[in-house]
Amino acid sequence: MPGIYRAPEVILDMDWDSKVDIWSIGAMVWDLVESSHLFFAKKDHVLNDEQHLAEMVSLMGPPPQDFLKRSGKCQQFWDMQGKWKGSVPIPEQTLATRERQFPGEDNILFLNFLQRIFRWLPDQRPTAEELAYDDFLMQPLLESRA
Repeated sequence: MPGIYRAPEVILDMDWDSKVDIWSIGAMVWDLVESSHLFFAKKDHVLNDEQHLAEMVSLMGPPPQDFLKRSGKCQQFWDMQGKWKGSVPIPEQTLATRERQFPGEDNILFLNFLQRIFRWLPDQRPTAEELAYDDFLMQPLLESRA
């Protein structure tokens, strides 16, 4: 899996399952729609886990305590209260400020689609089947029935 598509549990050496694929799908959908990568994840032109995690925090907010307890590696980047302590600053951005392709209702549907995918806790991400029936993806079908 290319580095920029890694889910946080992969970066932090946690146990992981097929939900990493859901994460990767979300990152690839962003790349296709926006014609740019959601995560740059590089520092000095080299893939950097700390930079990648800082970008994740900027887009999803801080991880929940339950997530932080899953790997000792988390202590490198967050304190016991979940506050970022990495040396890389958290970028000032959100999914909404980065998204540029969809106006109005399409924008809302796309952002909701992504917010379902980009979750710290893998068990909070949808399954592939649930994702297939997301309003963003079903919109053309729903419009044809109207």
